[in-house]
Amino acid sequence: MRDERGRVAAMRSGGVVSAVAVLMLATGCMWQQQTLARSDIAGTWAGSDAGTLRFEDDGTVVATNLAEYNNDGDKVSECSGTGEWGVYPDDKAAKQLWTSVCDGNPWEFGGSKADPKMRRSVGNPEHDFQTLSREQ
Repeated sequence: MRDERGRVAAMRSGGVVSAVAVLMLATGCMWQQQTLARSDIAGTWAGSDAGTLRFEDDGTVVATNLAEYNNDGDKVSECSGTGEWGVYPDDKAAKQLWTSVCDGNPWEFGGSKADPKMRRSVGNPEHDFQTLSREQ
């Protein structure tokens, strides 16, 4: 009898995990890492209340009202300015992006090829992210 209860409990917990995973995918909570070429990054990236970054082909970046956060993940100010940007590990297969304007962690790419996004951790690196989408 105990063996049967254990299987039922395992099946139930497996069902809960599957349901949570489906819900996370449906709501966009799961981050799918992407690799972008430098040419795929040029343009304007914006977030609802996160501000904008405009990347030029020549390596210039313009930040406009880019949100800045404290260590708790709370928005504390905004930053605007002009600087430089670059990608790594290399120009052909970029997984992350850095800027010399507006302090913060490096940006990583995700989303899909058709709808790319970039994010960086703010506050708790497992839960708090600043996310921008490329404008069409």
